[in-house]
Amino acid sequence: MQAEFITTELIIAVLLLIAALVAWLTKVVRFPYTVGLVIVGVMITVLLPEKPELAPELARELILLILLPPLVFEAALHIEFSEFRDNLLPVLVFAIPGVLVTTVMVGWLMATVTGLPLVTMLVFGALISATDPVAVTAVFRELGLPKRLGLLTEGESLLNDATAIVIFTLLLEYALHPMDFSVAEGAMEFLRVSGVGLMVGLVLGYVAYRLIRQIDAYLVETVLSAVLAYGAYLLAEQVHASGVLAVVVAGLMIGNRGRRYGMSHTTRNVLIHIWEFLAFLANSFVFLLIGLQVDLGKLADNVLLLLAAIVITLLARVVTVFGFSPLLNLFSRNRTPASWQAVMVWGGLRGGIALALALTLPAALPGHSQVLVMTFGVVLFTLGVQATTIPIVLRRLGLLRRGANPLEYERRRARLAAARAAEQHLQSQFKQGLLTRENYDVVIPPLRAEIEQFSGAVREALTTLPDIRDDELEATRLEILETKRDTLRQLRHDGIVSIEVFRELTAEVDALIAEG
Repeated sequence: MQAEFITTELIIAVLLLIAALVAWLTKVVRFPYTVGLVIVGVMITVLLPEKPELAPELARELILLILLPPLVFEAALHIEFSEFRDNLLPVLVFAIPGVLVTTVMVGWLMATVTGLPLVTMLVFGALISATDPVAVTAVFRELGLPKRLGLLTEGESLLNDATAIVIFTLLLEYALHPMDFSVAEGAMEFLRVSGVGLMVGLVLGYVAYRLIRQIDAYLVETVLSAVLAYGAYLLAEQVHASGVLAVVVAGLMIGNRGRRYGMSHTTRNVLIHIWEFLAFLANSFVFLLIGLQVDLGKLADNVLLLLAAIVITLLARVVTVFGFSPLLNLFSRNRTPASWQAVMVWGGLRGGIALALALTLPAALPGHSQVLVMTFGVVLFTLGVQATTIPIVLRRLGLLRRGANPLEYERRRARLAAARAAEQHLQSQFKQGLLTRENYDVVIPPLRAEIEQFSGAVREALTTLPDIRDDELEATRLEILETKRDTLRQLRHDGIVSIEVFRELTAEVDALIAEG
């Protein structure tokens, strides 16, 4: 038993080391690290005669029960609810009717082209309809694309994962027991699963939010968020509801209400950094698992089947995005231009969710092996081709901003901050008599010239990147209000103000924060 634990720990340590090295190397060469992890996983399967293997059932449970909740929760934490609400209509349309259209279109066309059973191909259409834009989102943020475009892709991914899982479960049940299924019952079950999942997330998220408001200990609050993420998912799944939707709602609750009204500045920083770390770990294992589960021999033996699956999946994505977007533009204040639609089509990546669902398929399902092969083929194509060519597509569409990107802005701002800190240090040294006038007059002029240069560079970046300027202004205003609230908490803690005054003044600050 001890030897097995040691072996398991060693494998985990090696995989973590691989993930860290791949993340570093891909950052240097500006390549999506998730794609790099898949490539490394495939290389391990090819080069090592005894690769670390997981049974399909274990891989499935690992993805759905262990790795999925933190990924969904971390993504939901970063979504501003007001912006999400403003774009809820297109997100819901792509996440629900869009998934249904993709499922039916992929299933019908694949059955027509390949001669495989229609019900099996509908199951494949459901599992492959869930988009996973993790790698693309990372590219979006790095390149400085419009925030709303990133919100649309990320919001769609969060909700269509849940929709795809529900539809997949219903279709699989029909495939295995056709006499026990009806369309009406399926629709009611979809509403029940979705509704109960939303309620579970809302109730648990609100309870966690109230607890966080009463607690002023960043470690305890962070632990509560982890308990919430896994607890919401497991409870929803136990009552046969959507665990993904439960985690999404819980994450939105903590990311908006909890962070704004219940956490100190220290807690917010710790929470964000810890969840970024957990998401990195989860992503690393998910994409390594994808690579480790690939059987290149089977893929090579089914090239025509793979090509059909790839082409039809892309075609369904084109029809869905370009079909619904013009209708949405008629009824929505926020229009989605054709260039954005093209990015959403090419950025509709498939990943861990599709893999996990494919691994749940029983061997008794007709066409079981073909579905597995098609799933792996589509996933590898979207990650290996679409994710890596997104920057090219963006340049062709003219969506890359001219001038400095967000990373360059960070560099300029950091240089300016460092130069100003150096100037303040020299002034302090001079005032204390630790630096002579002669040397002070020598080093100060070039340093002030640097400050002037970096200040101009920062102003230029803010001019070329209005989204960053607006975000920075909003963040500064929010920081002012949060500083006031932290001061009020400290005054109450020290007994300087009464509980009545504390509640009154805190409510005023919270109202200003809520107004944005």
